[in-house]
Amino acid sequence: MHKESGARCEGSKFSDIEIVDRLLRGVPNAFDLFYQRYERLIYHCIRSRADPADADDIFQSFFEHLMDRDYRVLRLWQRGSSLTIYLSTVIRNFVADFRRKKHRRGRRETPEGGLLELETCGPVAEERLTTAIVLKELRRVALRAWATLDSRDRSLVCWKFHRDLSNEAMAERLNPPLTSGALRTALSRAQGRFLARLKTLAPEYFPA
Repeated sequence: MHKESGARCEGSKFSDIEIVDRLLRGVPNAFDLFYQRYERLIYHCIRSRADPADADDIFQSFFEHLMDRDYRVLRLWQRGSSLTIYLSTVIRNFVADFRRKKHRRGRRETPEGGLLELETCGPVAEERLTTAIVLKELRRVALRAWATLDSRDRSLVCWKFHRDLSNEAMAERLNPPLTSGALRTALSRAQGRFLARLKTLAPEYFPA
């Protein structure tokens, strides 16, 4: 907790322009500062426009979108305007695009843990609902842990667990590309660092 508070205090020293410029220049820890300052704003904007069931997926996808396109959205930001308003507009368009793609795919999602299920299943459904709440909170913490990783680790963890890419596809996306053996080693180490960050942020989920 103290470590995270310290990081937030460090970020408060910089203006919006300074944080974005540091991020675009590739300054170490610049992504952490950006994430710490804007993640609540971004998540709130997504929740206010998206289906709650999609919010976490859109949240993570938005950060993937930023990194995959070398922060092009932030490069287009006019420095004389409000970054908060600009990000809100960008997110509104991003959510609208997500919904259009989802509609085209014709996906139909069925809510789980509704009132009917609670009435018919009793304690079993209540246990499932509790589990769902815990998993939702753990996923939020996992996103915070993911944001603290370096660029390559973030990509590897995202590709493996969010996009479910094959090792061959991941190896080809890296620059420079890795051999299959080197990819397995890099992925294993990235997973280890991700788990270590997660345990630090949420020790209550990882009893000794």
